[in-house]
Amino acid sequence: MTSTTDPGPTGATGQAGPTSPRPPVTVTTSWDDGHVLDPRLAALLERYRLPGTFYIAPRNREFSPQERLSADGIRELAERFEIGGHTLTHQRLPQLSQAAAAEEISAGRSELEDIIGSPVTSFCYPRGEYTPAQVRLVEQAGFTLARTVRRSSLVPGRALELDTTVNAYAHRVDAPLALRLAAGRPWTATRLFLAWDELAIHWFDRCLREGGVFHLWGHSWEVAARGDWQRLERVLAHIAFRPGVGYLTNRELLRLAA
Repeated sequence: MTSTTDPGPTGATGQAGPTSPRPPVTVTTSWDDGHVLDPRLAALLERYRLPGTFYIAPRNREFSPQERLSADGIRELAERFEIGGHTLTHQRLPQLSQAAAAEEISAGRSELEDIIGSPVTSFCYPRGEYTPAQVRLVEQAGFTLARTVRRSSLVPGRALELDTTVNAYAHRVDAPLALRLAAGRPWTATRLFLAWDELAIHWFDRCLREGGVFHLWGHSWEVAARGDWQRLERVLAHIAFRPGVGYLTNRELLRLAA
């Protein structure tokens, strides 16, 4: 496991000199869609005392009724984690009329609030697809923060277009990113490209050095489909219980977003 601190500068005597304070580091996680496997993922987060925001489309049409997290399941999650909106049925917003998109966004929020009995103020764009006009619809629906699927950032960005760091999934378009992060070292680049857990740990260790917000996100059903529970737990164990690191829900990132 990579060291969590950098050595200070050394002088002629070989003794460590004074070190500057570490820049602020924040960790957040978020999980999309509202699948029956979300409680399994939530149990892992609880084991490592990590926050999580679960973005749920309560009538997600991409899942069968048996695959959707039930109202009771949503209520149980809400006792321990933040619940965020993800539209009502998980449709691609740019393919809808403005009126239909507005209804999807607001109806999803209303149904979740009826289920959990408390305000839902964070939102995630289904598949990360949206138009500038739909950002305004999200705000008009009463959301104060919205997450995208843009990755490879340690800066949260704008409150209604929040960037992320790593997806719990190996993206085959990440070869150039892996080469850049590996500073041209081919074996390191190959490892980062093939294993998303290696990429996540690389980004977290960089965040420890440089400061910023480390944002891990994914889907419980996708972790299960790819047999990645062990990879996920490895990453959670690596980022948890770090002295001086702030652990926040997505909603709590609002004060850090531009």
